[in-house]
Amino acid sequence: MTEINNLKKVTPHCSDKYFIDTNVWFWVTYAASNEIETPNAPLRYQLQEYPAFIEKILDEGACIYHSPLTLSELTNIVEKTEYDIYKEDTGEELTRKQFRMLPELRARVMGEVSNAWKQITQMSESLDINIDANISNKALDALNKHCLDAYDAFYIESMAVNQITKIVTDDSDFNGLDLSLYTANNRLVRQ
Repeated sequence: MTEINNLKKVTPHCSDKYFIDTNVWFWVTYAASNEIETPNAPLRYQLQEYPAFIEKILDEGACIYHSPLTLSELTNIVEKTEYDIYKEDTGEELTRKQFRMLPELRARVMGEVSNAWKQITQMSESLDINIDANISNKALDALNKHCLDAYDAFYIESMAVNQITKIVTDDSDFNGLDLSLYTANNRLVRQ
């Protein structure tokens, strides 16, 4: 069963190992330094509580981890956010592929992505994962048993292989798994 922890009330220990979910990396590495005024804009607590908790973890000397798949997922989120901002600002209707082909906008997106990747790889260790048939089958099993997206299913398998049970996330999808969830999401904390 999931152990839900209010990260505002947690003091990390130097021996702790935390996996950081992509949504948290988004707020720490990208959203905190950008004004986002789209329907999916981050909430104030997400921009304040998660970066503060990451800082507490690092100050205590605990370990934080990411998956290489996190970098892929984050790239998609940053690009989608920049695309939404562009459409909101200009009113122009174009597809994401058309947006991607505009050199100035592509350079901006890739600048943001490169900066985010650099921060992530400097702050955390990569949990390398060999996505073979065995891991794929375990991820599919997790998808069938829980309301996860495919990235999350691979993350939990990578965490299991590396004996990491603590995850920092705002995402309720991990609720119900045999993990310790660290969150500032009041809907989860109140359960």
